[in-house]
Amino acid sequence: MSAFRGRRLRIAAWAITCAALGGILFWAYRRYVLLHPDPTLTWVREGVTYELLNPKMLGAILLAPWFVGVLAGSLADLPLPQRVLSVLLRVAFVALIALGLSRLARSATTEKVATIYLIDVSESVTDEALDDARATLDKAFAEKPEDGVIKVITFARRPRLAERAAGEAAGREEERRAPPIARHADANGQRGDLGAGSNLQAALQLAYGLYPPGYLKRAVLMSDGVQTDGDVLAEANRARDVGVRLFSIPYRRPAPPEVAVRELRMPDRVKVGETFEIHADIYASRATKARARLFQGEALNGLEGIRDLELKAGPNDVVFKSVVRIAGQVTYALELDQIADDKFKENNRYATTIDVPGRPSVLYVEGTPQHAGPLSSALTAQQLDVDVRPPAGFPGSLKEMERYDFLIVSDTPKEALSLQGQEIIESYVRDLGGGFLFAGGESGYGLGGWYRTTIERILPVRMDNERKKDMPSVAMALVMDRSGSMTGLPLEMAKAAAKATAGVLSSDDLIEVIAFDSAPTRYVKMQPARNRSRIAGEIARIQPGGGTEIFSALDAAYQDMTVTQARKKHVILLTDGKASTGGIRDLVSAMIAESITVTTVGLGNDLDEQLLKMIADVGGGRFHAVPDPNNLPRIFTKETEMVARAAAVEEWFPVTQVGDAAFLRGVDVRTAPNLHGYVSTKLKPPPAQELLTSDTEEPILARWRVGLGWTLAWTTDVKARWAVEWLRWPGFEKFWGQLVHEHMRQKHRRELDMKAEIVDGELRASVDAFGADDRFENNLTSRLSIIGPEPGGATRVVDMRQTAPGRYETALALDRYGSFLLRAEHLREAEDGSLRPVAVSYGHVSNPYPREYASFEPELAILEKAATSTGGAVDPSGVAAIFDPAGEKVTFHEELWQQFIYAAMVVFLLDLFVRRVRLFDRKFVARRGRGVGGRRLPAT
Repeated sequence: MSAFRGRRLRIAAWAITCAALGGILFWAYRRYVLLHPDPTLTWVREGVTYELLNPKMLGAILLAPWFVGVLAGSLADLPLPQRVLSVLLRVAFVALIALGLSRLARSATTEKVATIYLIDVSESVTDEALDDARATLDKAFAEKPEDGVIKVITFARRPRLAERAAGEAAGREEERRAPPIARHADANGQRGDLGAGSNLQAALQLAYGLYPPGYLKRAVLMSDGVQTDGDVLAEANRARDVGVRLFSIPYRRPAPPEVAVRELRMPDRVKVGETFEIHADIYASRATKARARLFQGEALNGLEGIRDLELKAGPNDVVFKSVVRIAGQVTYALELDQIADDKFKENNRYATTIDVPGRPSVLYVEGTPQHAGPLSSALTAQQLDVDVRPPAGFPGSLKEMERYDFLIVSDTPKEALSLQGQEIIESYVRDLGGGFLFAGGESGYGLGGWYRTTIERILPVRMDNERKKDMPSVAMALVMDRSGSMTGLPLEMAKAAAKATAGVLSSDDLIEVIAFDSAPTRYVKMQPARNRSRIAGEIARIQPGGGTEIFSALDAAYQDMTVTQARKKHVILLTDGKASTGGIRDLVSAMIAESITVTTVGLGNDLDEQLLKMIADVGGGRFHAVPDPNNLPRIFTKETEMVARAAAVEEWFPVTQVGDAAFLRGVDVRTAPNLHGYVSTKLKPPPAQELLTSDTEEPILARWRVGLGWTLAWTTDVKARWAVEWLRWPGFEKFWGQLVHEHMRQKHRRELDMKAEIVDGELRASVDAFGADDRFENNLTSRLSIIGPEPGGATRVVDMRQTAPGRYETALALDRYGSFLLRAEHLREAEDGSLRPVAVSYGHVSNPYPREYASFEPELAILEKAATSTGGAVDPSGVAAIFDPAGEKVTFHEELWQQFIYAAMVVFLLDLFVRRVRLFDRKFVARRGRGVGGRRLPAT
């Protein structure tokens, strides 16, 4: 009983000891860790500062009493000393883990230097300068201290870390070799525009993250100092704050042979018709010659378009004289060529746009410019600037069209205006809100082949008008040569052309086909074109014969036409040879007297061209020379469309007003004289509006909206033929002046000024919005359209956000180069949730080429300031000067947690050994265990 009581006392005493130990440890942990005011624990020993960066992890030591407590109830059959040793090893293991997790560190100092070389490899750097950089870098690697570190960054628009090729050995000898230095290229080896920029600031920023801990920081900048992005001087101050000392080694090689247009300067205000000067800032790295061409819009500048220049080294101020005849936006572009030695071609062009205020401008495209005087004078008298051009002078881009407020195309055939020109007209009306008047004449509407074109689509009238059918609209006679020389392809194509003609005619139109050699034969007698299958079969029967007799064939067509009733009678004569001319002129004169017109088609080169031209001239038709028989169907089809689709009505008739329009107020159309002709058309369904009609109720003037603008159809002419009496009408000037003023491009209710500029390759545009009461216009929805680069550039739309009362701004990078038009729309949300226009803003910026190509002289002052502001120097005396610590020491934290983890691993292995191998009392024999029923088992 006493033994049992003693055992219980020992256990109680052991438990009290363990509890006391745990309490002491918890008190110390709480006092020195939990309640410590600083998040770290720091102490100094022998001048060395030690620090626990995460002291709360010391709480793991609180597990030590647990290991001491379990010692009393251990089942291990080991001697007490060995069990005590095992407990101590476990406590030590936990303590080492706790110290490792607490991140014990000590302060250390060093004078080792890490240097990062920043190498400029942009396009403005010559190959010779890059060779100098490689030599300097090789010397630095060869002479650097053993404990020194060198890394290399190359930069142009963006910085890159220069490294050795993958798999290259990195032994001690290789560490003395510099990595390869090359200009930047993409994955395919293409340089592109990767080198078209210099960002010294970005290169220095990249260097910060490459310095290893425990090293003094040095940087060596090798560059010409020319910056296109960033600010190295601002970054130098930041580098000084983070402990980087910057040295600079400027490139001192001569600038490459280069000529660059830096700027085009113009007066702030340019007046229409007033001569002004354009100053071109042209830089040349050395004296040279060049040719300069100054373009005004799409054409050369009228006063001084081409100049031969003698350029001196450095900046050159070249002056051009110019004058603007038409108000609006005018783009000037200066181009240099014929330069003997020039490295970069990208900087040889510079474009900019000016806005010339003035009277509204009208572009008047007239098929016969010599007859444009009456309408041009009338519009000028109504305070309009008129630019008269032939169809060949039609603008080549929408940008050039934008300078005009109204467009008139008069008596112009389809082939004189390209498909691109028609699309420009459509965009001008639909997108820019321009006004467009299409006037008739002998080459207008269907007479000019405009059927099924873009122009017809945007006009308010159709050109396939079906007139009242008291008689057919057209009677067509095809007189075709079938002589022996037409055998083969010529005759087959002629028959194909005849079939195509029948297909173009309307069902009620009439057609006949007469084939002739020495005598005429009526293969297709005069009949409606609706019998197309029968007509095609009869045409197919035509076979070649012999001889060529034109008079009898034309006379046969004349006899048939005189007994045929049709509003328009037309003959097409096709021949490939020569024939007797006797009596032909008198015959054709008789035909034209009966309103029978004649067109001639000459096939091949062996023909009497003079005879065929005479027949066409006297017969009121056209002459077509066709060297290739394959073109015959196209010529016949075009001729038929011109006659059949829009036959001109040439008779005197009064004009009747049937619709109301603001421009007609104050103009009494009833007093206007009769017109003498027009082209027959048909009004399209609403919203097309008919304003003036003929006595047969056919459209003379009609209009409708297309997108933002107006298109008007004037089916008579504006010249001294059909409108000859109108030219003397007192209301002529007022009529046309008011028509143009109402339908020309209209500005929005308000126009707000826009400020736009290019800063470091970024477009920055801002608009200050004020109301009529000079109060800020807030909460507008503003959208900026960037159109360019011109000509023919794409349109990009971005939102402008409000940054202050009444101020709307946007900023975006321009990744393309050229001249850009800016247009901002400002809208306000209405009560129904829709957005309604409030105002508009216009602007223009020039981003001619990467700024890398604008300057090639080194910026030594920038490199010197950047170096001296950090305590560095320009052109250090050698590698030793760069790696000289100069009394500086760097203090850094040397973390010791790894050592505690390694020690914990060793202690764990020792504990495992102590618990598995008997170290004390090695002759010990295990006690016999008790068996069943209390009997002892024999020892084994």
